[in-house]
Order: sequence, then C-alpha cells, then structure tokens
Amino acid sequence: MNKLVWVFLPLLAAALLAGALALRGRLPTRARLNAISSLLLLVYLLATAGLGIFWVANQHLPVFDWHYLFGYATVLLVVLHLAFNLRALLAALRPRRQAASAPAAAAPRRRRLSGALALGGLAASTGGAYWLGLRHGRTELHIGGDPAGLGDANQAASALAVVEAFHAHSAHSRAGVLRRAASADWGGAPPPFKTHAQAPAQPLPAPWRTAPADPPGLNAQALATLLWAAAGITAERGGLRLRAAPSSGALFATELYLAVRQLPGVPSGLWHVDVPGRGLRRLAEALPPALAATLPPALAATLPPGVPVALLATAVFRRSGHKYGERTYRYLLGDLGHALENVRVAGQALHVGVHFARAFDESVWADALQLDEREEGVLAQLWLTDAAATPRPVAPPADWAIPLRQGSAPLGMTDAVHRATSLRAAASGAGSVRASPTDRPPPAGADWPPPAAGSPAMGRAAAVALPAASGPVPALADPLPLIAARRSVRRYRPQALPLPVLGQLLRAMTTPAPQWAAAVRASVVAHAVDGLPAGAWAWVPVADALHARPAAGAPGRRRSRAAGLDQDAIGDAAAVVVLTLDRGAFAADPAGAARGWRHAFLESGLWGERLYLAGQALGVGVCAVGAFYDDEASALIGADPAREWVVQFAALGWPA
Repeated sequence: MNKLVWVFLPLLAAALLAGALALRGRLPTRARLNAISSLLLLVYLLATAGLGIFWVANQHLPVFDWHYLFGYATVLLVVLHLAFNLRALLAALRPRRQAASAPAAAAPRRRRLSGALALGGLAASTGGAYWLGLRHGRTELHIGGDPAGLGDANQAASALAVVEAFHAHSAHSRAGVLRRAASADWGGAPPPFKTHAQAPAQPLPAPWRTAPADPPGLNAQALATLLWAAAGITAERGGLRLRAAPSSGALFATELYLAVRQLPGVPSGLWHVDVPGRGLRRLAEALPPALAATLPPALAATLPPGVPVALLATAVFRRSGHKYGERTYRYLLGDLGHALENVRVAGQALHVGVHFARAFDESVWADALQLDEREEGVLAQLWLTDAAATPRPVAPPADWAIPLRQGSAPLGMTDAVHRATSLRAAASGAGSVRASPTDRPPPAGADWPPPAAGSPAMGRAAAVALPAASGPVPALADPLPLIAARRSVRRYRPQALPLPVLGQLLRAMTTPAPQWAAAVRASVVAHAVDGLPAGAWAWVPVADALHARPAAGAPGRRRSRAAGLDQDAIGDAAAVVVLTLDRGAFAADPAGAARGWRHAFLESGLWGERLYLAGQALGVGVCAVGAFYDDEASALIGADPAREWVVQFAALGWPA
C-alpha cells in the first residue's frame, strides 16, 4: 500500500467517522472534534518523534520521507487544534482585569492528582525517549590501538579478518534498527572544505567544459580540467554546492592534493586543491626527502621517477561519519571511485595519461601532507603523465607491509579497516607486519555467473543475448559536458526501458578493462525492460548476455524497494543494477586480501560513474544507492554472502 495511504490513514478514518455521524444527523460537537484532533495529534507526534529517534537519528535512510510526511500531518493537526481552541487562546492572551479562575485550592483533589500524573508521565516518557535515542544513536565504541591483532607478526592474515568484521559491523538489517549498535563518537559536522588560507595561492586556468579538437596533453589547463572533473562545483542548490561526481548524502568527504615534479605553469612541490577558490595552495616547495632522491624498490612504486604529477585523494572521515556512522568507509571508497572515473575519462579526452597506482606507501604521503591518519586517510593515488608515457610497474607484494600505529582508535572500526587496507614499504622501518598474499589464483571468470543452488529461475530462459545492434554510446567520446550535467535522478516514468538501451548501459559500465581489481560483478533486477522477463539476471560481459540468477522468490518492485531501505527510486526504476564483490577475486590481490577489498570497492565506484555518464548521454536517469539491507539485497539476486558481497544499487529508468 502506498505510504501516503498509511501516513494519512488515521486522518482518513477520523474523517469517515465524522462523515458517517453527519449522515445520521449526529454532528460531532466542538468538544468532540477537539478531543479527536488531540488524539490524532498525539498519534502523529509520537510517530514523528519515533521515526526521528530510532531511524533518522541513526541514519537509516529510508524513513526520511516517512518522517517528513508524518511531520506534515502533524502540522495540519496543530492548525486544526489551534482552530478548535482559538477562542480559548485569544481569551487567555487578552489582558484581564481580575482573576477569572478559582484558586487552585478549590480544584478537586482528583483533578490535581491526575494532572500531576499526566505531566509526570509526559516528562518521564520524553526523557526516556531522549535517553534511548542517545543510547541507540551514539554510543562510544572503544577499540584499542591494535584491533584484531594487527600488531602481532604471527597474525598478518588478520587484516582480512578486520575487513570481514567491518563488513558485518556496518551491514544494515531490519533487526539492527531497534538494536543498540555500538559506534564511535563522531561528533558534529566538520567544515565542507579544508582551507589553507596562509599558504601561497596558485591560480589555475579555467577548465575546459568540452574537449578541444586538438588536445594538448598534460599542461596547466588540462590539470585544471581533471581536478574539476573530480571535485569541481557544478551547481548550487539551497546553499549546497554540488560537485561533478556524486557523493553519499552530498557530504563530499574527498580532499585532493598534488605532488608536482615538472609541469609548465605550476611550480614543483606539494599542493592542496582549493575547490571553492578554483586553484591550488602550496604546502611545500619540494617533494618529501623520501620521494625526492634515489628510492628503494618499494618506494619507487609510490612515485616513479618519470611521473611529472601525482594526484593524491584523501577522505576526511568525520565529514561523512557524523551522518553515516560505521558505514562511512564504504561510502568514502565508492564516492571516490566515482570521482576518479571522471578523472580517467577526462584524461582520455584530453590525451593525458591517468594511471591508478595500486600499491603505494600511504605513510610517506600522510607525513608529507601533515595528515592525522586517524581523521583523514590517503585512499588512492593517480599518476598523471603524457598519454604515451608508461610509469614503472609496481613493486612485488613482498615489498609491502601493513602499517602499525600505536595509541587509540577514536573512530573505531573505521580507523581499524583503514589501517588494515593501507600499505607501507617494508624498508621504511621496523615494526611492520608483512601483508600475506593469498595462494588463491586470480579469477578466470569461468565461475560467473554463480551456479544455481537448487532454486529455479522462475521459468525464465537460462540466458538472454543482448542485441548486437545497440553498439557503443557516441556521446562518451567527449565526457566533459556529461560530467557537468550529471545528476542523480530519483523519480521515474512508468515506461519500460528497451533492452538495447540496457545493453548500451551495461557495456559502457564494464568498458574498459578493470583498473584496480577484477573482483566486481554486476547483476540486473528487471522490473520493466522490453525483451527481458522480470527477475534477477547476471551480466556476463564476455558472453554479451544476461544469465538468469536463481533468486529465492520473484524480485518484484515491492521486494526491491524493501531491500533498498524502502527508497522509492529503487522500487520505481525500470531496472536496478546490483554491484557485488567476488570475495575470492579480491582476496587474490597481489597486494594482499585486505588491500584487494579496497581496490574492489574503488573499482565498483568506477563502474557506477560509467553508468551515470552513459545514462546522461542516452537520456536515462541513474541513481546510485549505497544504503540497503545487506541480507535482503543478497537474497534479492540470489547471492551467497560467503561468495559475494553486495556493495551498490543503481536505479535506471526514464526521468519523470
């Protein structure tokens, strides 16, 4: 049933009751209407407060709309209540010549007692609700400086255990809504931008908004365009400055830094990207000593000698964490993947080489940038070169280790998982733990889609080949206008999506080859796609086909919406792309299983942004969603959580 019916059902019932009495000639008195409106007001007030305390305050996103709908109804009832009591209110506000009421002592004792009990009960319930909300929404989770045994040289594999513990700790479930979930104390929202007001400023040329006919390669204007594609302000709404790449909750936790060796128009040194100022702020005139001289083999992979510019991407954890709590690190990685895909496609259009550095020493950069890694962590590094240049390959996994850090972890599991997925050159000092590569072979793709687990595919064909005539998306040749215009679309028309269009979107999503990890998989939940029966399908790029997934039960709109935390965009879409991570594939990463998980999450962000850009080119609305009930999302597509982890939804449909 539509949520509007549920929200206004008590009002509708009261209206029907009043109408029935009126038809029988028994018009309710003002006092009776006043009593009914007071009862309704109490119901809606409790519903609004309950949603706010138990769901909204704990950032379970689906009930934001329920919350404000109940709030609207509460406002309506307040207006009605004031109308019924307007005469008494005006009388109370008029100046009185003499006391109009009898002394309190004249009131019956029972009335005084009942009034006191009512006030006491109201105060007690309000205080209890407030305490329960605090207890549920923000509780301190103390994790020592060495969670899960990372400091024990005999437990190097515990880094993957931290990732698995974080995944379970950050999962949404219906039971978890009312269950106390331990969390770090994230505090209030930090500023939306970092500032270095005292640092020397370096203006940048205006970025291109469309690719020039004769791209110049890497220069100052090309650099400005790449930075704009990653984090540039493309719109302002209600005081909120929206960026070129999407961000969970429009919080934009990413910060960008540059290490410049040689670039005409930009002096060498370390720079912070000043997004609102559309320029750079110089943090240091020279690169750190660890990267400026002859480097050991491991550090040579952190910044190869032939790389003129390195782009560092960090995340200010509290900027997102104050709202999303322990799920924050998931969103940070996905959001960053979206932003860096914009950099890659913009570099392709400008003939700039954009290379994703899979293994690099984060501690070197954190020290050079003077970052507190408990509050702001380095998540990714890109090397920017001329299109023809090829940087030196990364060092072998034996040269890398898990960094150790002493002291407390103020952000709990977020601090722990960031440390577990970070790397440090083993030659940089003692006290490190080797990241043990797994002995599992890299995925060959032969085991995708997953085999049927005894569950029928709802009578659907085993596979549906995509139309060969659909071809690529021509507008993607110049992605800059698409980046500037891209927005998340949350409302869709009921029209079906043609299968050739879906094919174009899926092909664009999985092209080119993996940049960070070959562990991302894609499934499609079809609601209304011409030529594709409703149900769950696995996208198999090598076969250019969709294979039926044996989901347990028909994944219709209602079930999809429920799994997506009751968000309308998921239920109203013509199709939903569900991205998953193959656990065996990311565990086989040469840099270690935990690092492989980070790489896979970043890769999923690349796929999500390609969907956005292809959708923008084809007129298809896209809305990436990272909030869902993890167990229900797995069941929606028939995924085995022991093999696959769901990481992202993407709604597809014609914009309303």
